Amino acid sequence: MSSCSRSCSAAALVSLLAVVGTAQAQDGTVGSGQAGSYIGAFAGPGSVDVRMTDIDGFTGSNGVPGQAFEYGDTGLAAGVLAGRYFRLGSVQLLFEADGAFSGLSASPGQLDAAGMDETAAAELHWAGTARIGVRRSLGRVSVFVAGGASVAGISNSFTDLDPGTDDRLQLDPDDSFDERPTRVGWVAGVGIEMPVASAWTLRFEGLYNDFGETVHQAENRLGVNAGVCGPTGLPSPCRYGFDERFALLRLVLVRRLGR
Repeated sequence: MSSCSRSCSAAALVSLLAVVGTAQAQDGTVGSGQAGSYIGAFAGPGSVDVRMTDIDGFTGSNGVPGQAFEYGDTGLAAGVLAGRYFRLGSVQLLFEADGAFSGLSASPGQLDAAGMDETAAAELHWAGTARIGVRRSLGRVSVFVAGGASVAGISNSFTDLDPGTDDRLQLDPDDSFDERPTRVGWVAGVGIEMPVASAWTLRFEGLYNDFGETVHQAENRLGVNAGVCGPTGLPSPCRYGFDERFALLRLVLVRRLGR
């Protein structure tokens, strides 16, 4: 997400909160435990954390099979959500789906301290969740917990540079890759909300997404590093495992639909 998109999303949410915040909270219908559908918009800080494992020991001048590199970064994410409450005695069940858009990226920098020719990077483009949970009203304040499935679009890349015919470093396509798979994982979250107007509530919550590990590979088709990524004398793809997580703290403005 560009800096303009991030700032515009944040500014729009702040403006909306300011307008709604001027209204007096009325009869507390939103937090009273009734059933109903709702929609909302959110923004907040997020972080992406990556653990890359060099499975075959290709990385660096003294590569070690199984060597791991951990890296991450923080930034802003924004999105929309929709859900429905189902009343069950003094508590409510909720079903909710959301989508977040971001440009969170992370890189460990140079992986080969000697050659200075190998880098890796990861970028979270979007994430969506479908969750079911329990919400309990405590007077005018409500608390809830929810969990379910998450899906995300995450780019993973590994870049190796080798000297060309002019002795300048150039991309080695056999030892590099750039892939953007759709990742599936799980999500859990907890939050608190309170009414700010007749049909509006303000929510603060935290979400944690874990997408597990996927394995990517550089093809090594030319066999330049024969034996490094496979049995001695037999060139094979160099494998890398990426274990990725996404955490988000978000401020959500929720609008109840209907009465």
